[in-house]
Amino acid sequence: MKTIVLAAGTGSRLKDLTTARTKGMVEVGDRKLIDYLLDFLDIDMMDEIVIVGGFYYEDLKNHVDSRKNPKIRVIENKEYLKGNIFTLMTGLKEVGHDSFLITNVDHIYPKKMFTEMKKHFSGIRAMCDFDRTLGADDMKVKLEGDRVVGISKQLSDFDCGYIGMTYVDKSMNALYRKTIDEVLSRFGEKAVAENILHVLSESSNKPGICDLSGFGWYEVDTPDEKLSAEEKLKTDPNFK
Repeated sequence: MKTIVLAAGTGSRLKDLTTARTKGMVEVGDRKLIDYLLDFLDIDMMDEIVIVGGFYYEDLKNHVDSRKNPKIRVIENKEYLKGNIFTLMTGLKEVGHDSFLITNVDHIYPKKMFTEMKKHFSGIRAMCDFDRTLGADDMKVKLEGDRVVGISKQLSDFDCGYIGMTYVDKSMNALYRKTIDEVLSRFGEKAVAENILHVLSESSNKPGICDLSGFGWYEVDTPDEKLSAEEKLKTDPNFK
């Protein structure tokens, strides 16, 4: 199994915090976002973790290389100004026919969440929770049973929220890749990785979900979210 970390974007919503660094290098408290993520993943069970950088790529690469872990490497997406589906496609070139996990770099997850989610690795699964109040910028998910029948920030009728990770089993690898062609045809160069789940949700191969309610996690997409995460992490028992 491999992991693809989407870490190429400019992080423009973080304003001055990403003027001269990529989002994954932003510090929350005394740790960088990329370090929170790498410490969250179960590196022992991974064959490889492929971090796809773009904006200020060398800075990110040098930092990750300093860990001196042969399972973790950073590659470059030179088309990082397009939708992050191009970052994903860059990572998929390194995955081959293996199973893989896709994750964003700007989320801080508790370690025990991974312990739970890996019990449910099968098929194509969107990691979701049911316990957040979802706002305009949150990715919303509509279900029939445990199958995704819609995923979009614009949904007005939804059941839960997507939390930024998707698992794809090796048995579904070819289908997932094939769906990218339709996504690019429909959404163009601004397509994002979640559009793949959307297209699959309209097919007979609807993705499943993994319910990760109750763990809590933090998204750091704006300066206010960074400050909020720093304050809450001080007392969050899931991060002790």
